[in-house]
Order: sequence, then C-alpha cells, then structure tokens
Amino acid sequence: MPEHDEPAAIDLERASQARVYDLLLGGKNNFEVDRQFVQELLKIAPEISELTRQNRRWMADAIGRMITEGGIDQFLDLGSGLPTVPNTHEIALRANPAATVVYVDNDLTAISHGQALLADDRRSFFADADLSDPAAVLAHPSVTEALDLTRPVGILLGLVLHSTPDPVPVVADYLAAVPPGSYLALTHPLNPRDGGRLSEFSTAIEEKLQDPFPHMRFRTRDEIAELVAGLELVAPGLVDLTSWWPEDQQKLNLSGAGQLLLVALGRKP
Repeated sequence: MPEHDEPAAIDLERASQARVYDLLLGGKNNFEVDRQFVQELLKIAPEISELTRQNRRWMADAIGRMITEGGIDQFLDLGSGLPTVPNTHEIALRANPAATVVYVDNDLTAISHGQALLADDRRSFFADADLSDPAAVLAHPSVTEALDLTRPVGILLGLVLHSTPDPVPVVADYLAAVPPGSYLALTHPLNPRDGGRLSEFSTAIEEKLQDPFPHMRFRTRDEIAELVAGLELVAPGLVDLTSWWPEDQQKLNLSGAGQLLLVALGRKP
C-alpha cells in the first residue's frame, strides 16, 4: 500500500492571522488563543475592529469599480482568509452574475471553511496555496481552470502583504502574468517611521502583531508606493483610508487610526 502524508493539524497554541482577522470582523471561526490575542491587541488599538471592517468596505468598493468601470469579470483574491460577510464572490456576483472568483489561502482553517462554502458554487473556487509563491498559485488547478489569464483579471491583496517579507517581486510576478487592463486592489498598514505620534502608535501595534506573526512588517508610504509603481491609479490614488471617500460618504470613527491603512486601486496599462 502506498504511504500517505498525514493531514496537517491546526495549531491551537498559536494565533492564526486568518482567524484573528475573522474575529475582528465579528466572525466565530476562532479559538481561545485567537480571542486572547485580540483582547490584548484591542487594549493598544481599540479602533482596530472598525478599521478592519472599513478595510472590507473599501475592498467591496474597489471590486464594484473594477466591474463597472473596468469591465472586470474575474478575480483572484490572494490571502483571502476565512469566509466573511460580504464575501468577494457575493460582492462580485451582485454587480455581475457572470463573474468568477478564485480565493487563495494556505491557512488550514481558511482552507477547510473556504472549500466547504464553495463546494457547490460554480462561479467561485478555492486554491490552497501560499500567495508569496506566485508560480505555485498561478499553476494551481483551481486557478488554471477557472480564470482566463489572457483576459484582464482583478487581483485583490487586502491586508496581506505586510506578512510577506519581500512583496515587490511577488506583486510584480502576478502583474506580469495578467494582460493590460487588469487591476490591482491593495490595502497595506502604514508606519511612517518618522518618530511622530502616528509612527509610535503604528509601531506599538506592529510589535504586538510580531509576537505571533514574526514576519509581519508595516511599511512606509514610499515602500507601499513601490508595490503599485507603473500602474494607472484610480483617483484619489494611494491615500489613507480616511481620504478615499468624499467627506459626505465617510463612515469612519477611527480618530487617527484611519491613517494607518493605505489603499490603492490601479490598472495595468
């Protein structure tokens, strides 16, 4: 009889980034280690749950604009995490019932729940892969069978690249694999590292997150701008979350925390 690898077990002694994000959104797919960590994080930054929800609101806005303004009907959601409300495919399908979405994540809890959610869905798929390995992601059967990479694609990178040690070549590889007219939607935590109040606040959160997630790193504006270099940015460009929407559409109650998250939606020329 051939030998089979034992399925990987979920580590219940260490917080999971996907489960922590889900918990901050009000989800229930988490464990005591995640809940304890979130309670400690909220002591430093009580606005972080609202910031996470507004990040999700921004991603929904970006998906809608890609569909209505860019004609995008297929999406690659990298580091998608656990299923949440609204899910990417729910947002996309409301705007275009023919849209296709491929979720990508390597977190064991996300894989389990994502595959179960999408088992009977013919427009949405899940690829168990690490976003930091573009070659493996792009060769995954769920990607090759669901997406037509000769047509424009919407690439989603929402609050995930701060866990990737060297994200510039990773993003470049994804953009190189898709044709002109494709879009990249990006959100990334900011640390200006200038010694000011915002930098001190950001550093405190960053250091807390690095305990369970040692590769996590917030970046400066210039470093984040490098990730979207060469793209045609949709107005208002690379801005903090509080500056994306007009004042009459703002729904933020974040004090200065909204400045911690930079967002950008760009089109490949």
